[in-house]
Amino acid sequence: MDEKVRQLEQLNAELETIFEYSFEGILLTDADGTIINVNNVSASFMGLPKEEVIGQNVRDLEKRGIFSPSAAERVIEEGNPVELVQKLLGGRYLYVRSKPIFDENGKIKRVISFTRDLSEIMLLKKQIEEMEDELNKYRLDFPQQIQMKGIYSRSEKMKKTLNHVHKLARVDSDVLLLGETGAGKTEIAKVIHQLSRRKDKPFHMINCAALPESLIEIELFGYKGGMFTGGDPGGKKGLFETANGGTIFLDEIGELPIHLQAKLLHVIQERQLRPVGGTEQLKLDVRIITATNRNLREMIQAGLFREDLYHRITIFPITIPALRERKEDILDLAHQFLQGFNKLYHKQVSLSPKVLESFLSYSWEGNVRELKNLIERLVVLSDYNVVQESDLPEYIQASSDVPDHLTLKEIIDKVESSIILKEYEREKSSYKVAEKLGISQTAAARKIKKYLG
Repeated sequence: MDEKVRQLEQLNAELETIFEYSFEGILLTDADGTIINVNNVSASFMGLPKEEVIGQNVRDLEKRGIFSPSAAERVIEEGNPVELVQKLLGGRYLYVRSKPIFDENGKIKRVISFTRDLSEIMLLKKQIEEMEDELNKYRLDFPQQIQMKGIYSRSEKMKKTLNHVHKLARVDSDVLLLGETGAGKTEIAKVIHQLSRRKDKPFHMINCAALPESLIEIELFGYKGGMFTGGDPGGKKGLFETANGGTIFLDEIGELPIHLQAKLLHVIQERQLRPVGGTEQLKLDVRIITATNRNLREMIQAGLFREDLYHRITIFPITIPALRERKEDILDLAHQFLQGFNKLYHKQVSLSPKVLESFLSYSWEGNVRELKNLIERLVVLSDYNVVQESDLPEYIQASSDVPDHLTLKEIIDKVESSIILKEYEREKSSYKVAEKLGISQTAAARKIKKYLG
């Protein structure tokens, strides 16, 4: 018997040593909030001797302003683990994690709390950020650089595309952007220019399908004075000339008239142009980015596009995936547009879980542009703060019955988003959402922020 007592005393001493050697403050209370034990770290946070703290009730210490709020008291009241930021009498802040210990009958027997000085955590965070900033000076961190220009993606397909964009932006090669209408070709062209050495020079763009054939040549190449009745007597510079030193973006290149394709080929090959009515060739230093949603090979077969021009502009093609091929980005883009239009129109519209489900199952033939236009329409026309599925166009509602081609992660995220937003819509409190779903308040708040955008 004496040996067992000695072993228990030795074990108790070892546990007490571990208790005291913890880097975190540890505080143990009974079911009523009376402090049973506390280590020196926790007592030092309160500015009291350990002996004075033991036996005190956390409610009394909170009333005295020693700390506020009491995580242990909240655990006793709610019966669930709690994570919160606590303010001390001296103005410091602690990060506190408290959890209940239950007896065999399922009643709270003890509450244990772990505390860390938030200033230390913030200092570590700052040091990590400084280290990352230092590392970024010596390495090319592609996602961060692209995100700085307003484009970021969770989709592996789009990440691969953006990786190519990032590499090509650093050189002066001409680029052809391929993709469906509304996929984001114009935005990608702007990013290439903004990340290039030409970023401080002009960026000019023209939609080759938007102007009548008679005006495209003048817009692109300009004309000499006296060429046209009513024209500028001094002539007019074309976009190629005014973009000199910078970048010109020719959207819908497949719509360029066949007779102008030869002139464009000459500009691309020689980096020279002759204005309409002019005799001299002007030297150019301009990067040319083209884009199309057409199948240029089929156009060549139909005699609508020059094969030599095709081979000249397709040295570095970049295909931008359709939005339905990168469903991971749909909700992020929706929230991004929602925030922008809420700010623009001074509204506070949000999207219900069913609306988000509909977005995931819809095919988005108009891609990012269609999503953006729809969000703007919903924000402007909404009579309520929360857009419901019934507010969506019928063709989108009809597509939401069975989500198609979702990955397991997308399905899990979609279900979680629906549950979190539905509970928050009902409870209006992250604490109540956490309690109802059996998760920490911090986790609930983080998820609510994530899915509300």
